[in-house]
Amino acid sequence: MNSKKLLSKKFLFIIIVFFMFLSNGNKVYADLNINPQKIGQFDTLNAWDVVVIDDIAYIGGTEEGLQIIDVSDPRNPTELGHLDLGVTHSIDVLNGVAYLANYFSGLQIVNVSNPLSPIKISDFYDGGHVSDVFTVGDLVYLVSLENGLEIINCSDIRHPTKIGEYNDGGSPNGVFIKGDLAYIAEYHAGLEIVNISDPFNPFEIGGCFNGEGAYSVKVIDNIAYLCYSSNGLEILNVSNPNLPTTLGSFNNGGIVYFAFILDDMAFLSDDNDGLEIVNISDPTNPWKISGFNDGGHTRNLFVDNNLVFLTDLDDGLEILELSNVPTIQNFVPTEIVITIVILCSILVITGGYFMYRHLKKKNF
Repeated sequence: MNSKKLLSKKFLFIIIVFFMFLSNGNKVYADLNINPQKIGQFDTLNAWDVVVIDDIAYIGGTEEGLQIIDVSDPRNPTELGHLDLGVTHSIDVLNGVAYLANYFSGLQIVNVSNPLSPIKISDFYDGGHVSDVFTVGDLVYLVSLENGLEIINCSDIRHPTKIGEYNDGGSPNGVFIKGDLAYIAEYHAGLEIVNISDPFNPFEIGGCFNGEGAYSVKVIDNIAYLCYSSNGLEILNVSNPNLPTTLGSFNNGGIVYFAFILDDMAFLSDDNDGLEIVNISDPTNPWKISGFNDGGHTRNLFVDNNLVFLTDLDDGLEILELSNVPTIQNFVPTEIVITIVILCSILVITGGYFMYRHLKKKNF
């Protein structure tokens, strides 16, 4: 093979490698203004939580209990069914069953397979004010101000039974389960991480305190997003659950209750500022992209495709449409670009040297 062909093949190889890096590089959102516009509303009293599955919104409230809403036409949401179970702060829906955290009467389990006629199946209550629920398989995790974290076995859904508890005397507001760990938003202690590998004997293994007012937590990969009623959004590295560390925070003085994480964006429900959309592609430096606020007191939210469903104590369920949603762009880290440039330079120099040697031998 002559030097010219060898050189050409080397360049072809490096070009292929370059485009492989391009296609598999980290994906980030282009930072442009997302413009949320309100397109629909369902009036209800003191809406608190919302979950949307297959064009059906499940709303929990402090007045109406459970409401099931058809949102297939987001401009004209209509009620399908309703079950008054009292003050519902949190909802989890799994396989046609709704698990409700009722503030005054604990866990309420409802058959919602027929949204026109929800039917209560059973309940569990051993005192306290229950604020959040998270379901994994047959286990339901509750947090209450008095009892801490409670683990309920619902394999017999008509007879739920408590099998474990972790209570350090604090005031937990929110819980998120990932693997064998429970992440708890504790009002006076910030983030608490509890090992639940043995559900009969949960125990704390780590935590991080950056001030009072923690209300809810979400965990994606090894990043925890902790919402404060006073400190806004805090982003923590929990790759070592024994020693979580703060990466960054976003706080514009509002009262953030919940976060919905979607790729490189955090959608925040702020009691004072409504919806806030924050770029979290760099967790050490999050910044606000856009938002929506028409007054009221926003509590929770759910994002489905280009729609945002907000619960508001004053306005019920508000439905927003996102325009100018950023497309994903491929991003190649600077280190890779520099490496490729160096390799290309080496190949050019090496190819030139061999071509010079080839031409020199040919002439002599």
